[in-house]
Amino acid sequence: MKKFFQVCTTIKEVTALCYTAAMCFYLFFQWVFKQETAPLSILFSLLLVCIAAGTMQVVAFSDLLFKKLAYGWRLVVFVVPFGAVLTAAAVGFRWFPTGQAGAWVLFGLFFALIFAAITGGIELYYRLSGRKWNDKLDWYRRNRDK
Repeated sequence: MKKFFQVCTTIKEVTALCYTAAMCFYLFFQWVFKQETAPLSILFSLLLVCIAAGTMQVVAFSDLLFKKLAYGWRLVVFVVPFGAVLTAAAVGFRWFPTGQAGAWVLFGLFFALIFAAITGGIELYYRLSGRKWNDKLDWYRRNRDK
C-alpha cells in the first residue's frame, strides 16, 4: 500500500509540473495570437494529457515495471504510448484541423523537436550534475586525510 501511495504522489507531482508548463506555453500563445479566452475543452484536454504524461513517466523511468531496462528503451517505452495519447487528444479535442496533411506534419515535427529538446536538456543536466558531484567527491578524497 505504501508503494501505491508513493506512485500516486509521484504521478501527482509530475502532472502538476507538466500542467503548469503546458499552461505557460498555452497562455504565451494565447497572448501572441491575441486570444482573450481559453476554451474549457482545451484546458481539460491539457490536464488529461498531463496526467497521462505523468503516469507514463513513472512507468517508463522508474523501476516500477521494468527493473533493468536501458535508458534508450525507456525513452521508447515513454514516447510511443505518449505519442498515441497525444494524437488521440489532438483528434478528440480538435486541437487543429485534422483533415489537413500539413497540420499533421507540423504536429509530428513539433512533437519530435520538443521531445528531443527536453531529452537533451535532461541529459545535459544530469551530465553536468554528475560532473559536479564527481568533482566534490574527488575533493573530499584528496582532503580527508589532511
